[in-house]
Amino acid sequence: MKAFFLFDYRIWLTIIFSAILGWFWSVFSPLIDGKPVLMLAIPFAVLFFLLMVTKPRWVIIIILMARPLLDVLLNLTRVNTAQGEGGVGIGAIFNLIVIFLAIFLAFYSLNFPQQVTPVYCWIFYLICMLITVFYSPSRGESFRLWLNYLSYFALFLIPFLIVRNEEDFIYWLKILGFSFVLPILCADMDMMRGGQYYEDAGNRIAGTFTHPNILAFYLVLAFTFFFYLLKSGHLKFSLPIKLVVKTLMVNILVLLVATKTRNAWISIYVGFVIYAVLKERKMLLVLFIIVPLLFLVPQVHQRMLTVIKNESTGDYRGMNSFEWRMQMWKSSFSKISQRPLQGYGLGSFKSMSEEFSTNKKTGAHNTYIELIFETGFIVSSV
Repeated sequence: MKAFFLFDYRIWLTIIFSAILGWFWSVFSPLIDGKPVLMLAIPFAVLFFLLMVTKPRWVIIIILMARPLLDVLLNLTRVNTAQGEGGVGIGAIFNLIVIFLAIFLAFYSLNFPQQVTPVYCWIFYLICMLITVFYSPSRGESFRLWLNYLSYFALFLIPFLIVRNEEDFIYWLKILGFSFVLPILCADMDMMRGGQYYEDAGNRIAGTFTHPNILAFYLVLAFTFFFYLLKSGHLKFSLPIKLVVKTLMVNILVLLVATKTRNAWISIYVGFVIYAVLKERKMLLVLFIIVPLLFLVPQVHQRMLTVIKNESTGDYRGMNSFEWRMQMWKSSFSKISQRPLQGYGLGSFKSMSEEFSTNKKTGAHNTYIELIFETGFIVSSV
């Protein structure tokens, strides 16, 4: 028994994670004033950490199934930090669990990928981004954002740690496929209720997420996944099941239109074009023909026209959507030119945007420009 305690790494990992959890709660607890629901974070986190040590596969399944359904609820638990930016809530516990789960699995499986270039690019990128946290104008928000990126890397890494053979691969494909079903059905319900009105776009749907744009890119991920299943042949579908999957994909496209998220429409169309060029050239003709047909859909037609028409909405200071973005991007380059190599620190674009563009704090609406502004050309080119 003594030898087991001394040499079983799971015991030591449990002790370390418990200590980290205790430290996190000591920092987090002063923020719960007026938010008693945040007290749920204690049993919630303890349960997940115990499951992580005993049944790590269950934790992955719970996160995949539950996280897309809880976005609105988790947002309600957010409280502002001392700096007033962003905020933290029970969602932060989810991120920490994902990070610790990846660390635990790396020790548990002893199967850290040795020759996967993207993994090491991620590690180098995260180190560079962490350096920028120290000179960011809002370090607390910057570090919170860095932890978000770290959780993204953890989710990227986990499949390399849990998939060891074809059987594992098929199992997790099925789990991921089922995880999309409930959020899609909830989005259907939101669409049948008419969605929510937005000043710049009219009625849009958000489903179980806090904003239509988040739902839109979740739907892009779902559609890409089911398209991959049909084309790859990893899962052998019977005719009825294949019909269900294709119906679900059509459903996803309808929901995607109802989100009125132009970037998501463009991304899924470009994805099809890339696939057609690489795999099925005959699809290019179909994709070319479908563009004018899409403009016959009222939601698509109206939403695309707002980019170029000479009408402004309340969010764009007398300019249309395209002009407003171009103005903000051009203005940001005056700042970028002053610190082109190192940038201004992770998360700095939003906090500094009042200085060079709009009369309110806002993101860049362009990931590449935002990263160049915050981390400089060197890190952004990784």
